[in-house]
Amino acid sequence: MKTFNKISVFALVGAFAFGLTGPAAFAATTPSLGTAATYGVLGSTYTNTVAGTTVGGDVGFTTGPAVAPAGVHTNYGSGAPYSTAGTDQNSALSSLASQPCTFTFAPGPTDLSTDTAHGTIGVYAPGVYCTSGAGAASIGTGGITLSGSGTYIFRVNGALTAVANSAVSLAGGASACDVFWTPTQATTLGANSTFAGTNIDASGITVGSTVNWVGRALAFGGTVTTDADTITVPTCTLPVPPPVPAPVAPTSTPVPAPTPTPTSTPAPAVVAPTSTPTFTPAPVFIPAPVFTPAPAPIVAPALPNTGIGPSDESNAPWNAIVPIGIFVALFSLYLGLGRKKQAI
Repeated sequence: MKTFNKISVFALVGAFAFGLTGPAAFAATTPSLGTAATYGVLGSTYTNTVAGTTVGGDVGFTTGPAVAPAGVHTNYGSGAPYSTAGTDQNSALSSLASQPCTFTFAPGPTDLSTDTAHGTIGVYAPGVYCTSGAGAASIGTGGITLSGSGTYIFRVNGALTAVANSAVSLAGGASACDVFWTPTQATTLGANSTFAGTNIDASGITVGSTVNWVGRALAFGGTVTTDADTITVPTCTLPVPPPVPAPVAPTSTPVPAPTPTPTSTPAPAVVAPTSTPTFTPAPVFIPAPVFTPAPAPIVAPALPNTGIGPSDESNAPWNAIVPIGIFVALFSLYLGLGRKKQAI
């Protein structure tokens, strides 16, 4: 019973709060254009009969213009990704149509430049603006200003017309990348007008002479007509989808981790020092001397004792006489020769 009472109280409080604040407002979001994002002109038929038109972006068609527009066109004609761009155009249109209206105009045609029901005359904040019934929309000579950073969607249940010399201006951080027009009938932009944003209209888009448009004319399945105009595809960053919150894991009581048993570090093994071996030279063998016996003396046989032998002293006088005699002879010869020379 107590539980039921508590639930009832919370329900009543919630209902009361909801009654005071009303339903939550949903901000408009910019859809992805996919491959259609690079096209300045995309249609089944593209008509341009005079010189002077410049399209800064791709140009897609199956039936081309009599006079090709100037500008840089990475993709031109019906080559890829033309068909895919048509599919992406329709996907973006479905995304825009699914977003709830933040403001709905009174039934009947609406001049956006003079309406005061939505707020300040001629000024629009980010949001989704819808016409009701046969609610065609127009932009008068006073023009409109889109002020503030965010997405602007004008969902027109009928035709969209911008009169000559009208203007769609951007202020306060508004970007042509985030402005979208989705009329259910044809779009017509008057001469010398200024326009901003992406117009998705398979019923056809006609651009009068000398219109300056920062955005895209996407009419895949319909016709786009230009006349000495300038259409420039804005440089935009792809919309980033909101992050998906990560699932929250249930809170569990942490189990203390077991204290690891310290691992003992083994003592390093003791390695006995390696001793340097001492080299002991091998002993040199000295052979013992061989004893050679001395030869026995040879004894000359003695002469037979036959008598008294000659004495050496018998020659002594002659050893002195012979040299003296020779000396005397030589000296006498010398003297004789000396006398002969004197006689002569």
